[in-house]
This record gives sequence, C-alpha cells and structure tokens, in this order.
Amino acid sequence: MIELYKRKIWNDEKTVNVIAEACMHDNPKIAVSACKFFLILDYDFESDNDESSDDDKKTSEKIHLLKQRKGSKMTKAKEGKMERAIKQVKRKAERKSLVKFSTDFLPIDTIYDAQSFCERLFSKLKKSNDKYEIKLYFLRLISRMIGRHKIQLLSFYPNLLRYLNSHNKDKISEIFAMIIESCHDLIPPENVKPIIERIISNYITEFCNN
Repeated sequence: MIELYKRKIWNDEKTVNVIAEACMHDNPKIAVSACKFFLILDYDFESDNDESSDDDKKTSEKIHLLKQRKGSKMTKAKEGKMERAIKQVKRKAERKSLVKFSTDFLPIDTIYDAQSFCERLFSKLKKSNDKYEIKLYFLRLISRMIGRHKIQLLSFYPNLLRYLNSHNKDKISEIFAMIIESCHDLIPPENVKPIIERIISNYITEFCNN
C-alpha cells in the first residue's frame, strides 16, 4: 500500500489510515515501515513519471506488433483473438490515464483521529520490549503528530526524560529534535520544565561540545 501511494495509484485518505493502523502491528518491521511512511515530509515522483513514459512507449509498441501480426495470414478465430488482445492493451492504457493524482496533503495530516492515534501509539511504546532504535521511530512519529496536530499528550514529556541519559549520546540530537517538535503553545510550561532542567544540568556545561 505504501508503494501504491508513492506511485499515486492509491493516495487517498482511506489508504493513509489503513497504513496508520500498521503502526500498531505486533511485527516490529511492519510497524517501523508504517512509521517511516509518515515521517517522510515529501515524495519525489520524478522516477514515476519516467516509468510512466516508458510504459506508454511499451504499450504503443505492443499494439503495433499485435497489428502487424494481425495483418499476416491467419484463421478467423486467431484474428478475433488478436483483436481482443489489442482492445485489452488499449483498455489498460486508458484506465491508467484516468487515474487522478492528489499531492496537496501530507499523509500525517489526514489521519482521522489524531489524538486517539497518538494515545494508542504512546501506549504501545510504553509496553514495548523492542530495541531502542525501534522505540525511537515511535517517539519520532508521536512528537511529529503532537507538533502538527497541536495534540495535548502531557504524559509524553516525563517519558522523554528516560531518553535524556548520558549513555545515549549518539542519539541525543534526535531526542532534542523530538522535544522541540513536540512543544507548542497549548502545552503548559510546567510539563516541559523538568526536561529543560535535565538538559541544563546534563548538557549545558563548558565541557560539552558545540
């Protein structure tokens, strides 16, 4: 379904919300693939356009070859079969040209109940025994959802404190980005204050690099 969305074949809200459900899947690979889909901010469809023009060329070549074969000596039954084959190729090409594309929205903006989705994903994160890298994908998606939809998920901020540990130095810039993305004007300052204090005490010293 993700591939169909990228190719602009199924790129409506229903498709997006089916993919959103995959974020809750028990299989980590499926859940991470779905999370990645919502974390991409833009899709480059240039390669698809190239593929489309190649497909058009192949279709016209196929019709040309079929017509050439039809012109050769053959029985009435074979000629009828060839005629049907030509019509079938033409119908496929027409159906493809009627597909309407819509790229006016990002998938993350069309999730039906953003608050409920965020709460469910956060609940999954808290119960998860998955690897740290997998949990980071859930965190990224939750923080982006909070920022884009102005969601109030106040229990998310104390949970972020767990990821601000010194042994996670290689991922700390990502955690900072999540903190920034999940802060908006509807979040009470007292909920963010413990995070700010932890950052000051752990990372703002003359011994830290830039």
